[in-house]
Amino acid sequence: MTCTCQQRNFNTIALLLCICLYICISAWTIMYLSTWKRDTLCRVTVNHGVVNGPENVGTHLSGDLSSHEVEEGDISNPRTTTRSLLDKWRIIMSSSTAAATSPQTKTKMATFPPTLVRGKDITPLISKFFQLKAGETKDDFVNRHWYKFSLDSKRCRSGSTFLAIIVHSAPGNIQKRNLIRETFGSIGSYRNRNITVVFMLAAVKQQRAQDALQYESRRYDDIVQGNFPDSYKNLVRKHIMAMHWFKYSCKAKYILKLDDDTFVNPYRIIDHILRTEPQGLTIECKLLQGQDPIRNKRSKWHTPVSEYPFSVLPPLCIGFAYLTTPESWAAMYKVSETNRLMSMDDVYVSVVLAMKAGVQRRDFSNILVQCPRNKAFDYTEINQKAIVIDRGAHCGSIPFRHWRQIQYENEHW
Repeated sequence: MTCTCQQRNFNTIALLLCICLYICISAWTIMYLSTWKRDTLCRVTVNHGVVNGPENVGTHLSGDLSSHEVEEGDISNPRTTTRSLLDKWRIIMSSSTAAATSPQTKTKMATFPPTLVRGKDITPLISKFFQLKAGETKDDFVNRHWYKFSLDSKRCRSGSTFLAIIVHSAPGNIQKRNLIRETFGSIGSYRNRNITVVFMLAAVKQQRAQDALQYESRRYDDIVQGNFPDSYKNLVRKHIMAMHWFKYSCKAKYILKLDDDTFVNPYRIIDHILRTEPQGLTIECKLLQGQDPIRNKRSKWHTPVSEYPFSVLPPLCIGFAYLTTPESWAAMYKVSETNRLMSMDDVYVSVVLAMKAGVQRRDFSNILVQCPRNKAFDYTEINQKAIVIDRGAHCGSIPFRHWRQIQYENEHW
């Protein structure tokens, strides 16, 4: 009888111990999984260089797909099997994909090179400064897009254009336009890819000047004229006007934006595009880094503090030429609705709008030939490269003089 009681007591104690052990293990397991899931989700972080303002730094469930870093093993780990974690992961992925594919997305994030002042990246401050505040006056053209065209072109509406060369020109620069028409603008196609050249102008005051433009437009059908005064200070409006016109009146696979004094080798441009196949939200340009804003009021490139209050400019595209996609222009056109303008169009487009739209810049110095100061060109180099960069205006129309030889060698070989 005594043995039986002792056995029962032992069994009861063992059972209680097992129950206590089970409770401890269950509690520890729940705490571990909860902590592990939280840590896993926290590893979905925004890359360094967020550009949509400080209010978006903590936003992990929106933005470009490339903006999310997930440590290897997060979803392949056998322990990651709970439904809640997978559901949250699907939310992240679906929102990222939508942001990456739609130019209508309100907030985008892109990895942008930092702009350092005393060791601090001021990129978010730049982005926040240009964001229009509630009640702030909107520009009729840059923000509201109230563009009307007194002269228009139908040259690339058919959808057969591979490369649209959009040239920013001043009304009085008819000689420059004719030089382009007689040289690289005369090439309608290369390697079965159609090329179209269109000139962007704005309004003039004198009727005589307008009559001349109307005659030029009837003759060549390559003039697009907007409804704001044509001036250097209005280059930003002209830039957004070009995006507006392209959106509604041109169907092309690629866009090459040029100034009217820039020489292009169209054969090498087509070769470059076919070789690299630029896609998505990208701009290829000559990147300029480490520049300070020019505060000299006498300078052509004067940037007042009221337009840009920071002491350093981010890496920017020199505006004489860049290669981009319709997706990039559509995205930057959209975000221009909510960003205050400035007079420097290359800074505004390649920094302010590119940051907000998530457009990545790529340097294409490998296809540029620098205009030599002695004006003595090596013809072979011009024929091997795609664009002449003439920052100091040393060469002017000299590169155009080699056009016949370039054309002959590329058309007959």
